[in-house]
Amino acid sequence: MPKIGIGLAFAGILAVFPGFLGLLIVVGDRFIPWWMAGGILLTAALLVKTVQAAARRSFPDEEEFGWSELQSRWLRGSASLAAVFCLFGSGLDAFNGTRYVVVTENSAGCKLVARESTFLRAGSGTMFMAEPFGLAFRYSSWKVNEPGRPAREGDVEARWRGTTVTYAVWGSYGSEEEFFQSARCWTEAVLDRADGN
Repeated sequence: MPKIGIGLAFAGILAVFPGFLGLLIVVGDRFIPWWMAGGILLTAALLVKTVQAAARRSFPDEEEFGWSELQSRWLRGSASLAAVFCLFGSGLDAFNGTRYVVVTENSAGCKLVARESTFLRAGSGTMFMAEPFGLAFRYSSWKVNEPGRPAREGDVEARWRGTTVTYAVWGSYGSEEEFFQSARCWTEAVLDRADGN
């Protein structure tokens, strides 16, 4: 049981790195940013510790319910780091007014997802392609003047062609040619190839 708790807390630390690498978890129409994934794992680790403490009181002689000093230090250290990362991430998203929007979705369950934030009277956005299994990969980013929110205001033009969606974020900086970007749904592409399409 101590190994489970330590593993969950340590996984909470590792959960922050996908956010830095440009990944997002999408479950249906719900969005799980990296700090929230870390918070879920941290909560699970603390729950394991709580259950273990209750079991220890009921079965004081059972070794599997005991924690060594080293294990306790590992849990405290990893849980503290996970908590700091989660608080930092949630505070940053709250300060920047970060919001997520599904721009378009195809019949295979692939979603084009936009994340929009505000900082010092300027807006920024990041576009992700969410695969049907829930992992979303970063494809592009943009800047807009305050108070523009292209994705929330419906100013993103998107067209699917097979497994690829081409999109334009109107109102962002740059020339018209720079507006047009594309993203591919790799799950659908692999399945189509497997089916011989």
